[in-house]
Amino acid sequence: MESLGAPELLFAAVVLVVAYAVRSSAGFGGQVVAVPLLALVLPLPVMVSAVVVLTVLASFPHWARDWRHIDWREIARLLPYTLIGIFAGLYLLQEVDIRVLTRAFGAFVLLYACFALATAARPVRIPPRGLVLARVVLSALAGFAGAAFGAAAGPLYAMYFGSLRIKKDAFRITITTILTIQAFLRIAGYARLGFYDQEVFVLIAAGLPLVLLGSRLGSWVAGRIDEYRFNLGVAVLLLASGTALLLK
Repeated sequence: MESLGAPELLFAAVVLVVAYAVRSSAGFGGQVVAVPLLALVLPLPVMVSAVVVLTVLASFPHWARDWRHIDWREIARLLPYTLIGIFAGLYLLQEVDIRVLTRAFGAFVLLYACFALATAARPVRIPPRGLVLARVVLSALAGFAGAAFGAAAGPLYAMYFGSLRIKKDAFRITITTILTIQAFLRIAGYARLGFYDQEVFVLIAAGLPLVLLGSRLGSWVAGRIDEYRFNLGVAVLLLASGTALLLK
């Protein structure tokens, strides 16, 4: 943090507000926006370990308001495969050189951005006969992407829950809940890897007011922006950040 100048600090502040406005309005997507952009100015391990704590702290207002709508049965179905993915992601994060991992993350973000652009107008719907396989694959990928890259777990869960066609309130709070459960597991893993140091705690303390501001802004924006334009804007943002990470 001490190495960051005023432009970098301002950039990081804006990213956090925008990312958690996205998360509050959609129920997911905060980390997939925040981590690729913040990784341009801070090391990836610092970012994933700080942002996951901020995500947990930002989830409490949503629980207080909507906890009655949580679909615990679906969460119980997803968690075993999510856990397998988390273990795989933590192993990769520990064993792979950070420069290689950052470029791999950039490629991952670019691929996801291309997918998001292609599906911005029409979200992917999984046919009923494919839901069991999708549950296994998507939840394992969500656990892996969340642990290794700190991002993209939410959209993967959203693809599955969107295909179930559950009510909007249940959709948002159920995704928020499983992401938060995953976050607690990741925090334990990152702590075991020794990621939580003074720099990370300073980043969490500085970022929390910005996250709360973004969450409040997202609650106000929810329903006021056309879904297609919202999805398109996020995809373009990811395309730019993924390209920048590859060139970093």
